[in-house]
Amino acid sequence: MLALPATPARADIGAWIVVDMESGAVLDQKQALRQWYPASITKLMTAYLTFKAIREGRATPQSAVTISANAYAEPPSKMGFKPGTRISLESALKMLIVKSANDVAVAVAESIGGSEPAFIQMMNAEARRLGMSATHFVNPHGLPDNRQVSSARDLAVLARA
Repeated sequence: MLALPATPARADIGAWIVVDMESGAVLDQKQALRQWYPASITKLMTAYLTFKAIREGRATPQSAVTISANAYAEPPSKMGFKPGTRISLESALKMLIVKSANDVAVAVAESIGGSEPAFIQMMNAEARRLGMSATHFVNPHGLPDNRQVSSARDLAVLARA
């Protein structure tokens, strides 16, 4: 027979936060303000801005997303569509969220922002507007870049938004 520990086991991870999503109240946290590399969680902001564009009427789920040479050049995880391929924004969002496709993240960024750099400016402006004070984005997919940082607290703010 196995004996269970008296207290629940916790993974010893760096920073984390537990938030009541309805009220925003912080229920527990550890180093929630510490900056760290957000990796593919970056795609949460890419998806958020895309849904915002749909909500504001600047795009529709049927809007075309064209895979550019720039998007095609991204490393895996990717879908691998050839440059010039057109997919619906709805399909692109599914690939972005479910597959974590880096090439599709860039194509969506180019479609919504007009260019990848313009979309990255939108990401940082939206982060500031939301109060994400420890966050700075340099790409829409989360591939490694030491300049791309966030915090558990900031990502909780984004998740609530």
